[in-house]
Amino acid sequence: MSLKRQKSFFEIYAHEYDYLTNASERKVSHKKEIDTIINIFKPESVLDAGCATGLTTSLFANAGVVAKGIDKSRPMIKMSKENYGNLENISFQSAIFETLPIAFNSKFDLIVCLANSISGVGSLHNLSRAFKGFYNSLKPGGTLVLQMLNYISIVDGELLPIRATQHENIIYQRFSERKGKRLYIYVNRLDTESDPLHFEMFRHEFENFTPVEVVSTLKKTNFKKIKKYSDLFLEKSFIKTSRDLVITAMKS
Repeated sequence: MSLKRQKSFFEIYAHEYDYLTNASERKVSHKKEIDTIINIFKPESVLDAGCATGLTTSLFANAGVVAKGIDKSRPMIKMSKENYGNLENISFQSAIFETLPIAFNSKFDLIVCLANSISGVGSLHNLSRAFKGFYNSLKPGGTLVLQMLNYISIVDGELLPIRATQHENIIYQRFSERKGKRLYIYVNRLDTESDPLHFEMFRHEFENFTPVEVVSTLKKTNFKKIKKYSDLFLEKSFIKTSRDLVITAMKS
């Protein structure tokens, strides 16, 4: 067994990310979520911040929305281009939330930052920088849709299983652990055909933000009409025990 501390699973095994997350099975349900967002906000252009291997970006593009996906991981961007680069209305590039290109200013009707991608900024200071970048990148009247784990609903010190998946001879296990404001995501990868068995464990550490901190930072960044939900269908109001926190906020 080897514990990877420097490089993440997502850098080394970007080509296996869709197997880890069961992308082929999630696509149907995720399409319903994206279709709902499109129907509510009717964007002509969207920035998918934290696009990973491009699934969300592709769903927007297939619906006729001009879609750009960004991710700080260059291996993920490489996979996004391989997966969906042949679609119309789609493009991908490596970018960091806290330092978005000036060329993005006032370019998008909608920004989505889903699946807890925002936690990667690492601090409240960087959260503020990211929100300023998102604000500047939106057109007047544009909307940010932010999805993150509601980490305060996770029992401190308790290991929480997320999901186990398998692709051919590779078995993946994911679970999380909260320690105060830090959240640890563990990914185990087991190759059952190797001899001896090859097992790797990866640990990814994030700083998490409370709903109050997130809303307060959005307000300081001049976002308006801030609303909290518990899912991407934007139907259920957020409560303290919700697994996810979904926020919509508008640039005035």
